[in-house]
Amino acid sequence: MKRHFLQALFIFGSFAGLSSCSENDPKPGNHAKIKRIEFSKEHKELEVFENYVQKVDENKSLDRVESMFFTDASGNTSEAFAWVNEKMDIVKLQETLTLVNGQKSERTFYFLNGLKSVSKTVISHYELEKPFFTEERSYYSLTGSVIATFGRSDKSEDLSNVAFSVKPKNNHAHQNALAIIQRTGDFETRFRGFDEAFERRYIVLGTEKQTTTVAFNVETPILKQLMREEKKQFNKPLEVQFSPITEPDGFMFQALIDLKFPS
Repeated sequence: MKRHFLQALFIFGSFAGLSSCSENDPKPGNHAKIKRIEFSKEHKELEVFENYVQKVDENKSLDRVESMFFTDASGNTSEAFAWVNEKMDIVKLQETLTLVNGQKSERTFYFLNGLKSVSKTVISHYELEKPFFTEERSYYSLTGSVIATFGRSDKSEDLSNVAFSVKPKNNHAHQNALAIIQRTGDFETRFRGFDEAFERRYIVLGTEKQTTTVAFNVETPILKQLMREEKKQFNKPLEVQFSPITEPDGFMFQALIDLKFPS
């Protein structure tokens, strides 16, 4: 079962507050072999970055934190996941953005000692008549500057057998993914009203730019208060705990666990 540590993540305040990451060795077992970059002599030192990525990906002791599912005014959706160690340090961060035109981008970031070390962006261009897929990886110095960027593309969704080539240096920003996880900025959970769909009632949370809906069955005291004072409480910040639900027919929604005003 996924464990949710969102409240604990809020105390980070900003990415600068992330502390050092020390990972346990991955548990023994059979892992699928993933073809990684074969670096030229010029970039041979970057192999240590890919070794770290592999170590994080195979570390089963990390806890996965799931964000809420947000939608903007155009219908584009965003969600994020964070993998944290026993000290609640974010080691890996992933953001998925799905556009209404069908394009999908997945950005993954790896952190070491609180610093971004590797970023990977995969874009699926489903919106075109002839879809194609691109991947780009950047590697970062201790000062945050990009050491090198590599990319590859193909008509096949499986890029594992496509060779990488050197690309212009590209610093992939992680701040949006962090804001989704921490519910800050455009992703704050402010009261926006109520809605009904598919025989369920929802409380709508978010901002003018990003909203999310959470289903509820029982009218708790705070929900009753919000219903009575909908105009008065509009845009007031709320702290929410939720559980992602997937029904047998594949329908997914967020179920309300707890709701309260910030203390």
